[in-house]
Amino acid sequence: MTLPFLDHKKRLDLEALLDAYGGAPALISKSQTLSFNVVKSGLQGVVSNLRTLGVRPGQLLCIHAPNSQDHIYLFLASWVMGFTYAALDPKAPPGKIPAGLQPDFLVTPGDPAPWPCRMISPHDLHAPAPSDPPSLNSIPLDRECSVIFTSGSTGEPKGVVHTVGNFYYSALGSVEFFGLDQNDSWLVSLPLFHVGGMLIFIRTMLCGGTSLVHDNPGDLAPAVLQRRPTILSVVPAQLQRLLDDPKTRDALAACKAILLGGAPCPAPLIEKTLDAGIPVLPTYGSTEACAMVTAVRPGAQRQEHFTAGKVLPYRAVSLAHDGTVTIGGETLFKHYIVDGKPEHVLVDGKFRTADLGEWDGDGNLKITGRRDLVFISGGENINPAEIEKAMSETGLVLEAVVVPVEDDVFGQVPWAFALADKELDQDQIKKALKKILPSYKIPKKILPLTPDMGQKGVKRDRKALQKIAADTAKKA
Repeated sequence: MTLPFLDHKKRLDLEALLDAYGGAPALISKSQTLSFNVVKSGLQGVVSNLRTLGVRPGQLLCIHAPNSQDHIYLFLASWVMGFTYAALDPKAPPGKIPAGLQPDFLVTPGDPAPWPCRMISPHDLHAPAPSDPPSLNSIPLDRECSVIFTSGSTGEPKGVVHTVGNFYYSALGSVEFFGLDQNDSWLVSLPLFHVGGMLIFIRTMLCGGTSLVHDNPGDLAPAVLQRRPTILSVVPAQLQRLLDDPKTRDALAACKAILLGGAPCPAPLIEKTLDAGIPVLPTYGSTEACAMVTAVRPGAQRQEHFTAGKVLPYRAVSLAHDGTVTIGGETLFKHYIVDGKPEHVLVDGKFRTADLGEWDGDGNLKITGRRDLVFISGGENINPAEIEKAMSETGLVLEAVVVPVEDDVFGQVPWAFALADKELDQDQIKKALKKILPSYKIPKKILPLTPDMGQKGVKRDRKALQKIAADTAKKA
């Protein structure tokens, strides 16, 4: 099988890819339209400037900034130059680098003071294409190119290391599965520090389509109405907000596909979306698998929309004897970074997830739960242990237990129980947590924890506490 834009050594010819679509629009933002030719020229300029600034193969370069085209240029530059790229959560406190990583360079429009590395301003990235532009071809698919952060079962963030080939095969499989072409435009509706966000551009780049850059994933309605994308990716909370406006519903109904992922979606929301004539396609994936692993195929029967769909090209899925979902294929990550060191967890080229699943009679995957305590809120992984540790670090809490509580918008949200040596002040605790955690990890409600509450032996009974929280939420 001949794969597009790979040379005879199966190395990616990025220059040929960008040349193939030439003057067609590659990126459209609020202020400008960039053709594939302009992206090529801009990338060559960024590569040249990074080399002048001292960036070398094997180094780590991070960016701490809201969604912008700079993320895309730096990401592609990592493919060309061989450094490792990491986008940091712009909502996280400045100066905090997860997984014990020590970056060599950081690109940020903000105050450089808290960061323990060399700084590059966004202005320094851009210059006219050099008279002797660097080559963008012959990129090895096994080249490590990025670290994307997630929370592990211990509560400490892990870095997920991907290769160029992971992104190439992930994007190509999506293009083939959904039938994408040059007429498609995909709204960048997810943060670019998520694997699903960055992959939007890689998918449109491979098929010659257009990425519509949107700098505020929290408010998609204006972009959907103004840009009229043919396809977009959303998490359940985003979809719920979009359905609230009749004009936005009509715009969604005109799309080729609305990919729904990031969290389990309540069946009533899928019913509501399908009843509105919107082509919603639930998906299942993970950071480790470089985004989507399965998806409901366009044109599928209605009942299939209540599953995670079928396996995409270049992926492999199997179920262990206990129902644990195991992933393989060309999109699977290389290894983790934990405490600044590689952690290899693949066994025979496969990754055992924390998810539980089953197959239906038509070969669709159904996700039935998780093996650990991690839950998903609005598309974000929430690990109770991480929040509990942060609450203890404030000095205002002697003990904390965090549980998920059902929420109509975000699916689930974190609530906390806290034991303090004086009267509990949840506003003071939340204020302190803002200096440690992103806003979506701060508990929505903090309830008092007594020494004997939910006691089960020497441990707290999380299920009992979760029931107390759920009952409290219903009365509110």
